[in-house]
Amino acid sequence: MLEFKKVSAVKQPKMYKQLIKSELKKITRELGLESVNFNVERPNEEKFGDYATNLAMVLAKDLKKPPLEIAKEVSKRLKTANFLERIELEPPGFINFYLKKENILANLKNILEQKEKFGAGQLTDKAKVVLEHTAVNPNKALHIGHLRSACLGSACEKILEFLGRDVEVEYYVDDTGVQVAVSALGVLELDYEPNPAEKFDHFAGRAYVDAMSKLETDKKLEKRKEEIIKTLDKQAGAELKFLREFVENVIKANLATTQKFDIDYDVLVWESDILLNRFWEKAFEILKQSDNFYLAQKGKNNGCWVMKGLAGSETKPEADSEKVIVKSNGVVTYTGKDVAYHLWKFNLLGSDFKYKKWPTETQKKPLHSTSQQGKKSNRFGRADSVINFIDLRQTFPQQIVKKSLEILGYAKEAKQLKHVAYGVVSLSPKTARELGIELREGKLQYAMSGRSGLVVLADDLLELIVAKLKQKHRNAPNPEKIAVAAIKYLLLMQNTFSDIVFSYERALDIYGNSGPYLQYTYARGRSVLRKAAGRKIKAAFSSDYSDLQLSKEEKGLLHWLIYFPETLLDSGQQLAPNLLCNYLYELASRFNTFYNKRPILKSKRGAQSVRFRLALCAATIQLLDSGLALLGLERLEKM
Repeated sequence: MLEFKKVSAVKQPKMYKQLIKSELKKITRELGLESVNFNVERPNEEKFGDYATNLAMVLAKDLKKPPLEIAKEVSKRLKTANFLERIELEPPGFINFYLKKENILANLKNILEQKEKFGAGQLTDKAKVVLEHTAVNPNKALHIGHLRSACLGSACEKILEFLGRDVEVEYYVDDTGVQVAVSALGVLELDYEPNPAEKFDHFAGRAYVDAMSKLETDKKLEKRKEEIIKTLDKQAGAELKFLREFVENVIKANLATTQKFDIDYDVLVWESDILLNRFWEKAFEILKQSDNFYLAQKGKNNGCWVMKGLAGSETKPEADSEKVIVKSNGVVTYTGKDVAYHLWKFNLLGSDFKYKKWPTETQKKPLHSTSQQGKKSNRFGRADSVINFIDLRQTFPQQIVKKSLEILGYAKEAKQLKHVAYGVVSLSPKTARELGIELREGKLQYAMSGRSGLVVLADDLLELIVAKLKQKHRNAPNPEKIAVAAIKYLLLMQNTFSDIVFSYERALDIYGNSGPYLQYTYARGRSVLRKAAGRKIKAAFSSDYSDLQLSKEEKGLLHWLIYFPETLLDSGQQLAPNLLCNYLYELASRFNTFYNKRPILKSKRGAQSVRFRLALCAATIQLLDSGLALLGLERLEKM
């Protein structure tokens, strides 16, 4: 298992993409141009080199010359780049770069020598990141949409830590919200009880759905709900102990689910502790110092404390320029508590929580929780930057928090607040049918709704995938680990900001772009390495490899290895695990082509060729090992 926080001292691999871009920026300055926006990318076809740039086309307008003429001038000036074998031009003006074989082989050597440390520690400023993900309302079980947040956040945590960041993962427990009150209502007033062997969060979700349906017609029940909400908001009342225990039982059940998927947290932050620690009152005093925060004396917001100056949202340009932070009845809105929470995250409140250890059997690292009975600690919060994985439907509230920080004068912190607005997850018709959802004619995808009970729970989905795997591959070892990889990879492989239509058939495709396919490739490579060890053949680097004539498959795989460090960096900086997924799938595909066409442990070209192929296999499997670990997918020795 990778130790993500112990790799920052490794020697950095050469990033040829950055080197080329740096050289090109020098040339643009020599040509009298600054801040030119151009790309250096991997070409789609290998015949166009290792990298290509569109710089000449970008410069054509300013220099008033044909792109091909500019490309010729740029290529002449680039002759000094000693890591390039040659430069070729392609109409209408692309510049294609071919790296020297010695540099490609040096990369292979670095992988074999640095092993799991290869590509690590590229971010050296030691910034602390507070990363929040999952944060399910603690009144129900995780559904597949929540699981996407958890998988994305966990993968980004691992990637950022591997790159050198200090990452703290927080799970926000909204234990004073309306949803908790409604679920509790189902237990207190409707006499709901869990079924035998039913997980508590599944039971709480059932109570929530039933109570919601009855609230629409029962005014007495609505009044009772408001009483419970006030108890939660004021953190006082006879039922407070019951409500706290109710939420704790839901959280324990939620964490049992996330731990099935190898997803860990550092600290649970309870909304009730924000209130009990009077964080809101301190934030309230800070807010009142701003001219943009005031008590409305008339109009629809009469009696409310309101934040103004919030117009111009990207998602709601027509929205009011004002946002209610405290209602006329004195209840603080979710947005108000979220502003206080983010002031704490950035250490701007001058106050902190107390903490205690939270009991957990399967987490790989200690889990803490905010607590009134805990101890003081300087470990948590104090962020240099904050990342929140919250689905795109919450974009507007997140923008309000960001703008509130700006209005309060914390422009630096507002700039370092990043909302990752991931797309929602729906189901393919076949998967929906398998999970008991009634199909409608012509409908190609099925969205989920917790309020109506139309959801696919993560626990149920995992159970279904395991059953399908056993049915399809009866002798498959570790079906649970394969099923987890199938689900997580399908949630990670697509663009973070796009919606997903989940299909269990696609997730389990062992021959396509899937988690099991990567696991299968890894197991295949590990088998080769075990056979080599049995024959006492060692995977090592030799300077004689420079004299080998490489096949198309060997060359294609060897060159693909150079892109691993830059892919990791892009994945971390863009918070986009799908980039790493894409890289690993191509790596696995190239390896399998190489494996099928070029026997690794025998070659007509002799022992040196065998050693090179084995070195190529070892380097590939090392990158798969690192990549699978960073995505949170189990590496299996056999499949």
